[in-house]
Formats: sequence, C-alpha cells, structure tokens
Amino acid sequence: MNTEKRILASRANGARSRGPITPAGKARSRSAIRSHRLAAANVLSNESSTAFFTLLGHHYNCLVPTNDLECAMIEEMVSAYWRMRRGWAIENSLLESATADQPDGPELLRISQANGELSSNQQVIALRREETRLHRVYQRALHNLFLVRKLESNAGAHNSPVSNIPTEIPDPTEPTEPN
Repeated sequence: MNTEKRILASRANGARSRGPITPAGKARSRSAIRSHRLAAANVLSNESSTAFFTLLGHHYNCLVPTNDLECAMIEEMVSAYWRMRRGWAIENSLLESATADQPDGPELLRISQANGELSSNQQVIALRREETRLHRVYQRALHNLFLVRKLESNAGAHNSPVSNIPTEIPDPTEPTEPN
C-alpha cells in the first residue's frame, strides 16, 4: 500500500518528467499508445486483451512490418479478424441455443433443424453479411500490404533518377508505320 510520502514523491517525479527523449523511446511510447487505442477499439470487457495482442503478435511475426503504414494495414487485418471471430462465437451460441430447443432425436438432425430455423433469422443474416464484409476488409488490407511492398521494391530497383524530359507525342495527322 502506498504511503502519503511515497504518493507525494511519485507526483513530484512525474511532474519533472519530460517524456521519452531518444528516438527508440519515442517510438516505443507511440506504439504503446497505438496498441492501447487498438485494443480499446476492438476488445470488449468480457474478452481477453491478451488473446487480442497474441493475435496481433502472430500477424506481426508472420508479416514483419517495416514501417507505420504496414503496421496500420496489419492492425486493420487483426481488427477485422477479431470482430469476425466474435461473430462466429455469437452464431455458435445462437445455434447451440436453437439446437437445445429442438425435440429429442439424432444430434445431427437437431443441429440441421436449428440451422434451418436460424437461416431466416435476421440477426444471423446480419452476422453472415458482416462476416463477409470483415473478410473483404481483411483480404483488402493484406492485398494492399503486398501491393505497397511491391511498389517499394520496384522503386528501390530503379536506381536511376526519373527523367523530366517529355516523351515525343506523335502527330495524329501523320501516317504511322505498320508493325
């Protein structure tokens, strides 16, 4: 338990702090703020932020972002995937509940009948539509990540400076030579 003296000393030390000074410290601070905001925007109070950051870490380890733009694309992918998984959990819960309401019989038949009833449920229709949208968000962000990397690698491959000499525009009134 903190004593009054310790609390006052902590406040005094905090007041003297000017924040991170080194580029690495500043980057770490930005990353912590961004991560906190990312979790706050995606993780519900009854969900595990540890699981969310584990998922984010797996994506970072697999895709190895090299700049803030790539980090943002990966974060968009993880956000979409996290929300898609939440939708799956909701749909599974609805299916289990509907299955429990079915009359006794073979389990597969009960699940099939419950699924048939749920297929016209507006909540399930909306969940499946949202899943499709989130899947597109994920795929688009992944595609854009690879596109940015390709553009960056192509830009690096052209070590020659860009020419600002205009190319000759052919005169449309002159006949052209056949190929």
